Amino acid sequence: MINLKKKSVVGLLVCLVFLWSTPVMLWAAEADTARLIDLLKSKKVITPDEADSLLKEMDARAKEERAVAQEETKTAAEKGDFLPPALRGFKFGTTIYAEWNNKKPDNAASVNQFALNRAYITLTRDINDWLGMNITSDLFTSVDPADKDGLQLRLKYAFVNLSFYGTATQLGMIPTPSDAYDAAIWPFRVQGQNLLDAHAVQSTSDLGISNQGVFGGYMDKDYLKFATKQFAGKWGGYFVGLYNGAGFVNTEANNNKAPSGLIYIRPLPMVPILKGLQLAYFGTYGLSNNNFAPGQGVVTDYPKWRVNVGQVSLQHEYFTVMGQYYWGKGTYVSTEEHNRKGYLAAAFLRIPGLEELRIFGKYHYYDPDTDAANDANKTYIAGLSYDVTTEFMPFAAFEREKFDSAAAGTNYDKYQIGFQLKF
Repeated sequence: MINLKKKSVVGLLVCLVFLWSTPVMLWAAEADTARLIDLLKSKKVITPDEADSLLKEMDARAKEERAVAQEETKTAAEKGDFLPPALRGFKFGTTIYAEWNNKKPDNAASVNQFALNRAYITLTRDINDWLGMNITSDLFTSVDPADKDGLQLRLKYAFVNLSFYGTATQLGMIPTPSDAYDAAIWPFRVQGQNLLDAHAVQSTSDLGISNQGVFGGYMDKDYLKFATKQFAGKWGGYFVGLYNGAGFVNTEANNNKAPSGLIYIRPLPMVPILKGLQLAYFGTYGLSNNNFAPGQGVVTDYPKWRVNVGQVSLQHEYFTVMGQYYWGKGTYVSTEEHNRKGYLAAAFLRIPGLEELRIFGKYHYYDPDTDAANDANKTYIAGLSYDVTTEFMPFAAFEREKFDSAAAGTNYDKYQIGFQLKF
C-alpha cells in the first residue's frame, strides 16, 4: 500500500500530468514529466508499477489532448483566426499546366522539351455578401526566342466582383466572355488553346467592366456535378462587357473601347438527355490595337476588328460535344482587316465503369484571309485523360497541324504527355 508520503507525491504527479497535458503544452514538458517519474522511481519514492501506471496515464491523457488541440487548431486555421484581421477570409488557388512534348515539323529539326505552359496563383476574398475580389498571377515561359529570361510573371486577372440582384459585375483586369464560356464547357485547355485565343483573334482577359447573369435561376445539383455553375442558367444566360481591346499583355494604343458579349439559351432543361444542350452567340465590335501595316491601309489608322461566333454544345454526365463557327474581320492585334473564318468540332467521352478515363478529340479550321488562296490551316487532336482526383488530371495527346501551303506555315506532328493541377 502507498504510504501518506507516497500518496502526496503521486497526487502531485497526477496534477502535473493533467497540467502539462493541456492543449498549450509542449512536447518537452512531457519529456520533463517522464524524467521526474523515472527519478522518483530510482529514488524508490514510488514503485516501478506505480511509475508505469503514471506514465501510461500521462501518455493517454497527452494523446487525447493533442487530438483536441489539433482539431481546434484546424478549425481556427480554417477561420483564419491566426491571421491579422486584414488577411482573414482570403482563399488560395492554383492552376498548373505542364507537359513533355515532342514536336516534329516538316523539313525542320524536332523539338523535345519539358514545358510549363501555365501556372496561375489566385487569391480571392469575399469581403461581404455583395463585394469580393480576385487577383491572379500568371507564371509563363516567353515565346520570344530572343528572350533568355526564362519564366516570367504577369497579372492575368485583378478585379473587384460586385453581386447585385442575382448578377455578377466585374471591374478591372477581367475575363473575356468567349474564353470563359469555352473553358466552362471544354475541360482540356491544358492540351491547347481555345479557338479565338489560338489564332490571336481575341485575348482571354482585358481591362474593362462586365456583367453576368442567368435566366430562371440555376440547374439542379445533379447537373452541376459535371457542369460549371457560371454558365448553368436554367433557361440560359448572358455575359456582356466593355473592354480596352488591347488584351492583358499589351498597353492600349488607342481610345477605342470594344463591346463584347455572349448570350446562350438552354431550350430543353426538363429533358434528361438534352438538358445540357446550349445554343450560344458571341460577338465583339472594335478596332485593332495596332496601326495598319504599309500597303494595307492608312498607317495612322487602326484596322476594324469584328468577331462573330455561333456555338452549340451538349454536356452530359458521360460526354460533351461542342461545335463552333467563327466569322469576322481583323483581330485585336492585326495590322490589316482581312475577312476571316473558322470552325471547330470537339468531343470527349467517359468510359462506362471507368468514368475517370476520358477519350477526347478536337478538330479546327482557320482561314486568316478568305479572299486569298492556300492560306488556311487545319488542326487535328486526339488524346486520353484520367481524373486521378477532381484536382489532378494527367493526359496524353497527339496533335497534327497542316497548312494549305508552305507560305502559310509549317506542318507538324506533336506528341504530348502532361497534367493539369487545379484547385
